[in-house]
Amino acid sequence: MRGRLLLVVTTALLILFAYDAVLRSLLTGLVRLPGLPGGLTLLTSIMALFSLTHAWYTLGGRLTLIFFALSASISWVYEQAGVATGLVFGAYHYTDYLGGKLGEVPLLIPLAWFMMIYPSYVIANLVVARRATGTAPGAGPLLRMAVASAAVMTAWDLVIDPILSGPRVRAWVWESGGPYFGIPGQNYLGWLATTFTVYLSYRAIEQRVRAVPAGPVGAQVAALPIAAYGLMLMSNLVSGVAPSGLALIGALVMGPPIALATWRLAHEAADSQGAPGWAA
Repeated sequence: MRGRLLLVVTTALLILFAYDAVLRSLLTGLVRLPGLPGGLTLLTSIMALFSLTHAWYTLGGRLTLIFFALSASISWVYEQAGVATGLVFGAYHYTDYLGGKLGEVPLLIPLAWFMMIYPSYVIANLVVARRATGTAPGAGPLLRMAVASAAVMTAWDLVIDPILSGPRVRAWVWESGGPYFGIPGQNYLGWLATTFTVYLSYRAIEQRVRAVPAGPVGAQVAALPIAAYGLMLMSNLVSGVAPSGLALIGALVMGPPIALATWRLAHEAADSQGAPGWAA
């Protein structure tokens, strides 16, 4: 019963996001659909809750809370250090667009990190390890999975940063600009470092703490984070504020993880009925 409820809530959150962030934008000019109040703050919260509830189903409460705590605290530390010194992501500062702050970092930012940290974790697992969750024992698998997860997560930043730091939104401002839509290349090294630290920390714990899923983690369950990752891409590109050329970049950097994870999911689900992580 608990597992079924978690899946119902998770699916409802994903549908709600798809409706407000994607469908409404796609139908602009054809039909006027009512929107949800709260804008970006609400949509970020919805997807953060999606990641939390889905992780609670696949990993259990203990690992989910550990994952969220590590993601929120590590991302905040990197962001705070980044704003204060300019040494992590490049010189930048947040405006008031994202609301209240803890230090120099909007409270919404740690939520946004976990919002995509978890789907990227599942996708990297499917692509590299051919299962939705877990990290095999040993230093090699730990490093390999942390790097793969960080790369999948950073691909999203190539899409979202030009939008939110662009002239039509200005959620944060780059002090000296840069070659990629005004963004310094250092930003993406900072993203890789931040996400690698989160994944390395969590996966090291995951190697020693057994996941306690709330139910079978079958293909339909594992497909939801892939859909979330894809919907985030679509929502960014149909937002009406994406700069020219970003659609092609998004397809090139986020499309392959989506396609590979989907292929792995279909292939392994067909060939590994009853194997751990692929229960029907």
